[in-house]
Amino acid sequence: MSECLRAEWYDLPAEGAADFLGWLHGAHLPALQALPGIVWVGHYRIVPKSSPLDVPDSPARVETDDPAVPKGGDYVLITAALSPDVFFAPNAPLETFGDAAAARLAARREYRMAVFIEELRFDGPEGRRHMPVSGPPPAMQIGSYNVREPADELELARTYRRRKFLEVAATPGMIRTRKLLSVAGWAKHGIFYEFTDLKDDEETFEKRFSADGRRQAASGRHMLEYVVHSPGAPHAGRRIWPAIRET
Repeated sequence: MSECLRAEWYDLPAEGAADFLGWLHGAHLPALQALPGIVWVGHYRIVPKSSPLDVPDSPARVETDDPAVPKGGDYVLITAALSPDVFFAPNAPLETFGDAAAARLAARREYRMAVFIEELRFDGPEGRRHMPVSGPPPAMQIGSYNVREPADELELARTYRRRKFLEVAATPGMIRTRKLLSVAGWAKHGIFYEFTDLKDDEETFEKRFSADGRRQAASGRHMLEYVVHSPGAPHAGRRIWPAIRET
């Protein structure tokens, strides 16, 4: 079953962050999870990058310099729903949250949001053990971006189907990959990688993607030649709500 994903990127001021997270995890997210039409909710702390992200054998990444696009990225909240109606329809379930919750959520800084629907889905090695409706993955990476020209959309669509998904299909620890298209938000395109873990020495999954040698010789331009990323993208992190149970 395809799910609609709402992604929210934001930062928190150091002062008051613990109090906000206590309220978010103890009250707000359980209430959000219980709303009709919500499939799962996952809150992630993003791993800071110690240096600019370099993808092996690729052009340099380009991020938008549009000042209207907020730059938050310390936390990412993903809400999976049955349909975009959960977020946008008249009397949508999320409208049940009142002014008190809105006031608390206003503590977030550099906040931006996107609502995505699935264009493509591809299971990884761990896909059979983690069904799509079984809840938020323990670790994830989300990218969001636009392309430079309308013609680039055609190349992007072909690249994902003919090469990109084949390159990452056998990545260790991958549950699944979802290629996304936005209903709302700055970025038209998104990519959501679900993983069983993010190791202590990893800041993203890019090195893991290329470790098994499945990267193929490009038959066209590299995606980074025509993609413009959201600030700080991609963002990789570990789930902090619901808490991950020790095994």
